[in-house]
Amino acid sequence: MTEDAGQPRVCEYRRCGAPLPPAVGRGSRARFCQDGKTWGRRNLTCRDAEAVLSDAESLRESDTELDDTAVTALAGQVDRVLEPARGLVETLTTLRHQLEATTATALAERDAALAEADDHRRQRGLAEAEAAQARDVADAASRTAADAVQEKAAAVQERDEERVARRAAQQEQQRVEGHLAAVRDELGRVAERADATATLAGERAAVIATLTAELAATRETLGAERDRGRDAEARAEAAVRRLDAAESRADAAVARLDAAHAELTKAATAHQASLDQAHKDAEDRRAAFDRRLAEVQAAHEQTVRSMHEATTNLNAELRSSAGRADNAERALTRALAVLREIPDAQLPEDVAAMLK
Repeated sequence: MTEDAGQPRVCEYRRCGAPLPPAVGRGSRARFCQDGKTWGRRNLTCRDAEAVLSDAESLRESDTELDDTAVTALAGQVDRVLEPARGLVETLTTLRHQLEATTATALAERDAALAEADDHRRQRGLAEAEAAQARDVADAASRTAADAVQEKAAAVQERDEERVARRAAQQEQQRVEGHLAAVRDELGRVAERADATATLAGERAAVIATLTAELAATRETLGAERDRGRDAEARAEAAVRRLDAAESRADAAVARLDAAHAELTKAATAHQASLDQAHKDAEDRRAAFDRRLAEVQAAHEQTVRSMHEATTNLNAELRSSAGRADNAERALTRALAVLREIPDAQLPEDVAAMLK
């Protein structure tokens, strides 16, 4: 077919239709692609593919019936090639399902182990919080005990001071009583001298007045000493009352200290029990987790071995299938060659599609 220069041209292979470069000058013009494009499993060029398609159409247009022996043999070869492939697909599907189930189980067990580890950390945090609370109670009890000891020491000191004051009052009272006895003795002696010297009253009036003045002063001194003695006794009694109150406070502080010590002992015992239980639970969980991890690892190793064996078997089947496929392809090539050599042979559509 002659074409004018500059007219658009396309590849004459009916399944390509790619534009061709414009014709330049005179001479033959390319009707098919020259860029190395290929078609089908046999890598046919556009020219060869159009020739094969034309031959196939000529075979379809022929009235000659095709011998079904070659077609049956070809179908048998195709079935023999497809059968290992179907088995391989089924095996791979089963293996994938097993792998997905094993992976899901391993992930679930991992999540359970992580949940157990989180619970263990939470239990340990609770135990540490209880230990901190017990330490706070112990510190409060220690402070209460220290305050009680200080109050007791202050009460003892106050009691000692009151005892010293009482002894001083008693000494002062004894001194006053001694002085009073001395005054009484002196009065007795004065009375004796007065009786003895009654005749000398006039002469000794001055002496008696002086003695009377001294007696009045002595009585006043005695009254003052008695007042001081009563004040000392009052102070001593007040000191005794304060001592009793201090002893009562000391006893209450000792009771609080004993109660705090008992509470501390109880809290320490409970804390130690909770710590022991937490350690025991942690050890049990760790042992269970180690056992479960060993089981999961063993199952995983078994799965890996099974997958390796299945892969090895599949590789062997693939090699065998590849060999059978090569044989089938060679047989198909020979059958196609035979079909091409049959003049005016009418082929079924599927065989014609294979030839394309």
